[in-house]
Amino acid sequence: MGRIFLIFLSLISLSVSAQTEDNITYKEDIPILYRNEAEGGLTIHSCGFGLNFKKGWHKTGYKKRMFEVEFVSMRHPKQYKLANLYFDNSKPFFYGKLNFAYMLRSGIGGQNIIFSKGERSGVEVRYVYYVGLSLGITKPVYLDVIVPYDSIPYIVTRKYDPSDPLMQTPTYIYGPGPYFSGFDQLKLYPGAYGKFGFSFEYAGWHDKITAIEVGVVADAHPTAIPIMAENPTQGILNNRVLLNLYLTLVWGGKW
Repeated sequence: MGRIFLIFLSLISLSVSAQTEDNITYKEDIPILYRNEAEGGLTIHSCGFGLNFKKGWHKTGYKKRMFEVEFVSMRHPKQYKLANLYFDNSKPFFYGKLNFAYMLRSGIGGQNIIFSKGERSGVEVRYVYYVGLSLGITKPVYLDVIVPYDSIPYIVTRKYDPSDPLMQTPTYIYGPGPYFSGFDQLKLYPGAYGKFGFSFEYAGWHDKITAIEVGVVADAHPTAIPIMAENPTQGILNNRVLLNLYLTLVWGGKW
């Protein structure tokens, strides 16, 4: 009788264990719809690089309203560096460059899901768009210029001026001046921008964001941002509309 009781208890234990294992095997996580998200990233584009911040709110399970702020540098596609080979220790400089330029963008837009990903694997594909204000910021370029005096060359720092005879000849330019010279002469160029692209989100957790965003961005300003000195033989160098391809690496979280 005792043996039969022990066998009965063993069968019950095996049955409960099997049911527990079945429950663990077939139990699935229920996805949570997070209403808010924030993310930051590094941006590389055709004419520079910078930083990006976004804040998002879910409108539906597949659509989000987005707000972004972005700060990037802007170089001219025709700018190039020269070096003065006649003087030792001279440093390369941008010949003909008037200003360092930057772009501060702030806008609203959206993200719409094209393809959803699985529970904890795969890639979610979205298309993204933004429109907003774009503020161009310029800082004048300063150069170290070689000034002859009583047959002795002296090096002085001057703001680049294409009409200056010494700056019209690269052999009189020793190299770039201090970068922080000219911050008291910043100029602003208000305008607008538009952006369209695709986002590929591949984070392994529901509350995390890891993504790559690629697309095109256009900045338009009533007044062209002067980056390079105008040269009639080269056509228009500083355009009112700047078009760039971009890639942004994004990290963030949801709640």
